[in-house]
Amino acid sequence: MQQAPLIRSKEAYRAWVKADLEAARLAGWRFGMGLRHPTVHFLRVLRRVEYRKNCPPGPLGRLERALLLVYFRLLSIYLGFTIPPNTCGPGLRLNHWGTIVISAEARLGAGAHINVCVNIGLKNGKAPHLGDDVYIGPGAKLFGGIRLGDGVRIGANAVVTCSFPDNAILAGVPARVIGDRTRKTRKQPPQDEPG
Repeated sequence: MQQAPLIRSKEAYRAWVKADLEAARLAGWRFGMGLRHPTVHFLRVLRRVEYRKNCPPGPLGRLERALLLVYFRLLSIYLGFTIPPNTCGPGLRLNHWGTIVISAEARLGAGAHINVCVNIGLKNGKAPHLGDDVYIGPGAKLFGGIRLGDGVRIGANAVVTCSFPDNAILAGVPARVIGDRTRKTRKQPPQDEPG
């Protein structure tokens, strides 16, 4: 599990925006798409805020950063998101708009998929760190200084308070492993024999 780097150049900014578009299965962005895809529009603004926060701005850049921060805050309130800059890697997919809360100390790797009513929060001053390609089901809660490996799947309404390895499938309160993505977890239906 390796933490994604920050956006520190125009090229990195473009690459992260492209990864977010690909995660939403969009080939490109055109004027007016923000109304049809508000979560992707939010991600585009988030990435621009990250770019402006991490790269030394000139005089116009400082003005743009100030205006962006105000717009970002209003958009966050409208969509119900509390997602601080520099917490999520590229290829983030927000499956629905509605309440999503992520602590500023949390770190999510590339390709995370987050559903509505998810809370990734602090416990004893520590926040979760997630690997790449993590899916978080609706209503899931993750707390504390836990670490989740790459490819983890978290079921709806699960409460995750301890660390789990790569490819674990989690469910329940408290969350426990119910499967492993590297092994077949479902039984195959019986095949009819030719007769």
